Amino acid sequence: MAQKKGKNKFRITPSMIFLNLLLVLIICTVCFFTYNIINGEDNTSSDPPFTAVTSAPPETSAPATTAGSTEKPDSNSSVATSDNEPTLDFDKDYFSSSLFIGDSISTGLSLYGFLDQQNVFAQQGLAPSTALDADIDGVTLSDKIASFKPKKIFVMLGTNSVGYADNETLAGNMKELVEKISALTKAKIYVVSIPPVTQEAEKSDENALTLKDITDYNTKLKSAISDTSATFIDLNSILSDKDGYFNADYAEMDGIHFMGKTYEVMLSYLQKHSS
Repeated sequence: MAQKKGKNKFRITPSMIFLNLLLVLIICTVCFFTYNIINGEDNTSSDPPFTAVTSAPPETSAPATTAGSTEKPDSNSSVATSDNEPTLDFDKDYFSSSLFIGDSISTGLSLYGFLDQQNVFAQQGLAPSTALDADIDGVTLSDKIASFKPKKIFVMLGTNSVGYADNETLAGNMKELVEKISALTKAKIYVVSIPPVTQEAEKSDENALTLKDITDYNTKLKSAISDTSATFIDLNSILSDKDGYFNADYAEMDGIHFMGKTYEVMLSYLQKHSS
């Protein structure tokens, strides 16, 4: 029997067509936004979601240059810099055989990914008098030096003790640490001055750090190691503002620890002064 002309044998109604088109549109929209989020086009910050000592994201903009970049400013341009001006152009490969010894400030070197974990021997609360015997993840400093065999060693310690210990004694502890490290390795040793603090941190009752004590310790530290094989590097000066306090552009919210980009300034400065 012949079908009647114009009858829909699949029983597809206009409403069904509309619902299917709407479903396809929704699926395409979800896929589009998912793709953008995965590829980082959701306008979120590219800064690391952690700092060396807090779980809160640092209130800082993305670094002006990429870590590990070796591009140097044009000496003929107006942005050319001197050795005493902060830059971000360090070379990560330059530090591949270097070991950094420090406290919670130095842990940020690897936490932010500027250096590999193997290049850092650091722990919250570490001090010159405790560094040699410290056990970090089952490894002592002497073990680390023996296995890693660094060519350069950078030591930045004292922030946890300044204000509580006598600065002369503290500087003497650092000298003793340098001498003991020298007996373990032929690596070139660099003693780095401890950084400044902000005025707000100095006024806080939560710590005993003052600009006066930090300056006094760094002066005594430079003098104490002058007759050792180590070289002193004054990192403090590159991080200070005109009044000698921690530059607000580099300080974390606690006024003591480093923002992410501050590690780039630090590594760039250390590279220039250890080459």
